[in-house]
Amino acid sequence: MVLERWAQLVADERSEAFLAALRERLQHQSQVPALPDGWHVESAMVPSDGFEYGGDFFVADAADDALEMVLVDSCGHGPAALPDAVQFAGALGALMCALPAEAVMGAANAYVLRRCRIDSFATAVQVSIRFACGSYRIRSAGHPPVLRWRTDEARWVIDGARGSALGMSESPHLEDAEGVLAPGEALMFYTDGVVEARDSDIDAGIERLRELARGVVAGGFAGAPARILADLPRGEDDRAVLILRRAPA
Repeated sequence: MVLERWAQLVADERSEAFLAALRERLQHQSQVPALPDGWHVESAMVPSDGFEYGGDFFVADAADDALEMVLVDSCGHGPAALPDAVQFAGALGALMCALPAEAVMGAANAYVLRRCRIDSFATAVQVSIRFACGSYRIRSAGHPPVLRWRTDEARWVIDGARGSALGMSESPHLEDAEGVLAPGEALMFYTDGVVEARDSDIDAGIERLRELARGVVAGGFAGAPARILADLPRGEDDRAVLILRRAPA
């Protein structure tokens, strides 16, 4: 019994180390390339209680005066989700380089259907932005809505892009929203763990986030994602916030 218990402990430690290495690799893949002058990006993440190895990540590519980025939340659940997420992140990066922006989400949906586990699905949000003029296009696949900081109103407003999750059907419903970021404005992306809670619906969580983030950025945008997460209680899901901002003129 002692030898069996010792062998199990060794196996558990190796499994934990393997999962930790995968998570580190996933976080390393979630890096935004250097942006031109006048543009800033910052992100922060807090693991769930119990460190459940979720599948949250983002992939970004900047070229030809434009940024292409996709934020993904959960390809499956539990420890088994992490290998799927690492592979999905690599595949998504390749798809972004090989395909036009409007074809990326459809190809990502096909990947989830064919390569992830049968019970896997993912929500995602894609943003394409031109640095010179600040014009952007957002496409959502079942992800919580992007928030936009409006300098003229001094508040976060809800973006209109909507859609169905990836991996649920062969032809997911995807809606786009377009806009132009004026100098001083920003886009905020976040995972559902930021706004979901057992005792309230997601709409109430989004409203709490809008009010919280409004107060946080009143003190400046530097460190805002980490300060937003610090004011939220840790829950049962990973929580991540990313803010992309155009500097004031």
